[in-house]
Amino acid sequence: MILWCTLWWMSLLLSGCVSPVAMHRAVLEYDWTVNRIETELLLLNIARTRYHEPIHFTAVSNIAATFDFRVNSGLTGLLAGAPGADSLALTLGSSAAENPTVTIIPIQGKEFTKRLLTPITEETIFFLAQQGINPAILFRLVSQGIILESGVLSNQPRREKEYREFRQRVMHLSWLQSERKLFIGPVQFTDGDQRKTGRIMITNYDPNTLSNDDRLTLHHQATRFPLHHILVDIRPDHPGGDFPMFGQIKLRSFKGILEFIGRGITEEPEFHVDPDPRTGPVVVNPAKTLTIEESRTQPEEAIISAQKRRLWYYIDQESAVGELFDRWNHEAFDLLYQLYHLTVTDISQIPTLPIAISK
Repeated sequence: MILWCTLWWMSLLLSGCVSPVAMHRAVLEYDWTVNRIETELLLLNIARTRYHEPIHFTAVSNIAATFDFRVNSGLTGLLAGAPGADSLALTLGSSAAENPTVTIIPIQGKEFTKRLLTPITEETIFFLAQQGINPAILFRLVSQGIILESGVLSNQPRREKEYREFRQRVMHLSWLQSERKLFIGPVQFTDGDQRKTGRIMITNYDPNTLSNDDRLTLHHQATRFPLHHILVDIRPDHPGGDFPMFGQIKLRSFKGILEFIGRGITEEPEFHVDPDPRTGPVVVNPAKTLTIEESRTQPEEAIISAQKRRLWYYIDQESAVGELFDRWNHEAFDLLYQLYHLTVTDISQIPTLPIAISK
């Protein structure tokens, strides 16, 4: 009886230990796997744009896992007539198994395509700016160019002169941000008897300190352009005003961002640009907005990697250029990942038959 009671208690104890540990490990592994799938798909699509191929995304919409926990116990023994010949052996064992079913959905359709090709809007930029993202990273990644009264400054390296000045203007905004002298947000004004919130703008002063007529004028100037343009007003009589700027930052679509990065690998690489002399100290200024390495051999130490046309594309964990550049590169990829999630349609609304994969 003592043996049977001991066996029963040990069975309960063992089953209680096995199930939480297995479930804990499984949940973490599923989370890691889904994240890895998304980041590798993102990198793979950058490689596709490098070859001018169509991009395509697939999302994991559901994971259903059944866990089977079993405990086996028993007594085996030999009973003999002679004294001292009796023997009993206690057997105790456990097992855990999982049977996952993963459901994936090819992301396609009119809604997703529209969001993929539609330029990012000022509301997204305002949201990201509130997260403390470096304006240099943000605007180098999402900007198609800057429209000034003197002309357009394209964020395309093949237009060398325009690109060089674009980079200098963005560095100036980033420096103002580091000095806490950059304002990114909506202008508030009164129209008649109503107080209204206007368009997002980038300034080296708080526009809400202006008179109501001036704020209303700024809002009307901003509304002359669609929502994927952000008004920029760096005035001479405020910090950083010796490098003035008045115009609009024109934003890219998410597809345009991927193409900018992909073609920058070899076809249209970015190059180093020194800050304008009127800009204060710039701590980090990488030549490339997001450095994607290309190699014929699989990288041993990389944050993320994907293979395309027998070549490996990856992001270094630690590069030869130093910690500050690596931090920039990691933040740039993280921003790209956030933009992907802000762009992808709610997969529950996608009219596509899901694909279930069972283990």
